[in-house]
Amino acid sequence: MSSQEEVKKSNNTKLKLALDSNIFRNYDFINYLTLNKFKFQVFLPTIVQLEVGFYYIIRGIPWNGFIEDIKKFDGIFLHWDNSLISKVIQNAFENKNQLPFKNHFRDFLIGTECEKIHTPLITYNKKHFTWVNKIKTFTPEEYLLEISSK
Repeated sequence: MSSQEEVKKSNNTKLKLALDSNIFRNYDFINYLTLNKFKFQVFLPTIVQLEVGFYYIIRGIPWNGFIEDIKKFDGIFLHWDNSLISKVIQNAFENKNQLPFKNHFRDFLIGTECEKIHTPLITYNKKHFTWVNKIKTFTPEEYLLEISSK
């Protein structure tokens, strides 16, 4: 099943969110997602999978160790969709003065993927995603406050 099919099939009672790679240093938030995985549907954008998987390898943890950790909170890997290429380029072009593509290409990939699946992004780099219009961005702390007020 593709990640897009998983998004459509998602249980409407679960809160959808996507994680930026910098969130993985917040062990408390990752543990919270793990303990409360029945409440959330957590997506990992394509480049986040690559970045975090690489950091696992650097720390001596093999790929299957990374996969096991993602399974702990039922994380869903998004699969790159080539139809997004033109949208990523357009987003980068429209924001080239504030976020040069050569320094922020990952942000345009992540934001565009999250917009496609209409999923809020949890990140500590909110200023890198001011250009997104179709979704909200939160830090983990902001997100927890947001969902606790509902």
